[in-house]
Amino acid sequence: MEPPVILQVVGYQNSGKTTLITKLIKRLEKHRLQTGVLKHHGHGDSLELNDFGKDTERHRNAGAYITSVTSAKNSILSLDSELSIDQVIAIYTVLKMDCILIEGYKTFQYPRVVLFRDNKGEEDLLSQSEHVIARIHDNQIEQSTDNPHFYWAEEEKWLDYLSSYILKCHKERKGS
Repeated sequence: MEPPVILQVVGYQNSGKTTLITKLIKRLEKHRLQTGVLKHHGHGDSLELNDFGKDTERHRNAGAYITSVTSAKNSILSLDSELSIDQVIAIYTVLKMDCILIEGYKTFQYPRVVLFRDNKGEEDLLSQSEHVIARIHDNQIEQSTDNPHFYWAEEEKWLDYLSSYILKCHKERKGS
């Protein structure tokens, strides 16, 4: 089983991570790539489950560690513990995702896109990043880096670049 292509999107709050990921998912869908997203909820509180009064809430309250409900159209899985990034990647691999987009998890190192708004934390994020595929920003920046950079306004350019990167990696993994 080939591992999925992984692309990480990092940036500080309101830097455009979710916006980039949703646009990239739509682009990858046109190429028929099944894409999974893993988002880091870095706020430290519990996630809200929308199953108040449902059977899955009753199962969880009775002590079930994991619950799932599945239908002909979708499935929902919940656990009463945090999964590690490696565990989620393993699950997505078993589910045969072609690509995993990771939103956040700044301390983990996967090939990444680094996002900047108003030059907030640029040096800090770049110094913490080992494998930068591209940078996207809204202001003039120093052009002496080795990785490609785009302005937010160049949406077609950065979407083309990122989707081409993922498609190329996907083909290499499939051996075609």
